[in-house]
Amino acid sequence: MTAAFDVAIVGAGPTGLTLANALGQQGLRVALIERNTTTVREPRAVSIDDESLRTMQAIGLANEVVADVALDYGSRYFTAAGRCFARVEPTTTDYGFPKRNAFTQPKLEATLRKGLDRFASVRALFGHTCESVREDGDGVRLALRDPDGAAITITSSYVVGADGARSLLRKEIGATLGGATYRQRWLIVDLASTRERLRQTRVVCNPHRPLITLPGPGGIRRYEFMLHDGEDEAVADDPAFVHALLAASGPDADAPIVRSQVYTFHARIADRWRRGRIFLAGDAAHLSPPFAGQGMNSGVRDAHNLAWKLAAVLRGQLGEGVLDSYQAEREPHARALVQLAINMGRVMMPTSPLQARLVQGAFRAAALVPAVQAYFAEMKHKPKPFYRTGFLTPSAAPLVGRMLPQPLVERVDRSRVRLDEVLGAGFALVAHGPDAERVLAEIAADAAPFDSARIAVLPSWQNPDPLPPAAGACVVRDVAGLLAKTMPDNATTLLLVRPDRYVAAGATGAAIKTFSTTLRGLAASAGPPRPPHAAAKADHTTDEVISHA
Repeated sequence: MTAAFDVAIVGAGPTGLTLANALGQQGLRVALIERNTTTVREPRAVSIDDESLRTMQAIGLANEVVADVALDYGSRYFTAAGRCFARVEPTTTDYGFPKRNAFTQPKLEATLRKGLDRFASVRALFGHTCESVREDGDGVRLALRDPDGAAITITSSYVVGADGARSLLRKEIGATLGGATYRQRWLIVDLASTRERLRQTRVVCNPHRPLITLPGPGGIRRYEFMLHDGEDEAVADDPAFVHALLAASGPDADAPIVRSQVYTFHARIADRWRRGRIFLAGDAAHLSPPFAGQGMNSGVRDAHNLAWKLAAVLRGQLGEGVLDSYQAEREPHARALVQLAINMGRVMMPTSPLQARLVQGAFRAAALVPAVQAYFAEMKHKPKPFYRTGFLTPSAAPLVGRMLPQPLVERVDRSRVRLDEVLGAGFALVAHGPDAERVLAEIAADAAPFDSARIAVLPSWQNPDPLPPAAGACVVRDVAGLLAKTMPDNATTLLLVRPDRYVAAGATGAAIKTFSTTLRGLAASAGPPRPPHAAAKADHTTDEVISHA
């Protein structure tokens, strides 16, 4: 069959919306299918991290998203008696943004939904329910039901299930969730305004009733209370119960309540994230307890990882083998963050006064050792993304398999921007070091079969050569020397940076001479590219691609 769409995405939460924007940016024909008639209206996720904001930058929406975000906050941990025993207040911005930031999901989703208006090739089908999918030859057929109840059929080359914890697509591909569900239930209370002046998250590790209260943009706040056995879901609808908890927990006893709801949390990961042309992403693939604030952020990472790979295959740049790297790369990091959330939950939810005293004593002892204190304060305990296998060429070069730091860089005209602004949306050859300009000039034009931008990043102490740069190269200076912290001293390093900002290959010294061969081998590892999909080649809109049954 001939597919009307390149990619169909089922589910228009943050994961699906991010993926649709990333694919639309590549000119691909996308159907975004959502059973609800609008993006969400009620509060859900409240924490967006530096990696997700970098993805918003990559899809061209960083300024719009940040306008609704409270940037740069931390957490303070208190005993039941009110003594602060630990602080996590990171100050570094390795990826170009603060590590912890507060947002409201309705505003984020609305911004991402509006972002789709930039792309004539993206069709958003809100109020449409996906009832089944069937892989058929070189594509997938999706049976939908429109808002009036009429049956509709669309076809697509690939399908991504970003349809949440109760994913239909997960069932369709025969995937099962492994892991556990937390026995504890939590009451989530979102307030329209707060009298709490503490900017940070306040975590009260009280064995009697653990409490977490988180800041939000525009003077809003969330409270999370662990419920006791015997306190059922009806407590969420009991204003007296909710206000009594607020009164016992701070200055917000009479604050206006936007929503109160009881949640049970899960720590589960699907055993497979793909079958043929159908992929899972976000909550369809993994569910995390909220204690690390990484559930939504992990879904955004999925979207960024998968988007460029689908685009590279559909546009005939790489073979389909690159799609095999999706779960291999993403699952270990998602699993590590789920485990981080479980571990943080143990700190936040002591089961007895003795456990609380032991944990709190350990943190106070750690504070006596500056290196250990900095480890927690700067959130170095959060697992950094690191791909050991996948679409990369392992080597001794620095940063291979890791996300490239994003320093502030100065261009030749002395204007300053974040590094990604000069990397562009595709692959990039990045040379760093005192000889970066020369190294890029000597790399053959066919060095990267990835249509790569070429960026020479000079150390903070070095000005660019006054002569014009090598053809096609952009020369910048690392203003604060952020990249130098991960690079060899007084040597030049050459890196291939993927569109999701991970380093796929690297070389220093004599290895630079054979870097062209390394890159050709990396491209060949994905298999032979197919001719670009017909829909991917054309400059088209999404009219007349849906058939009524």
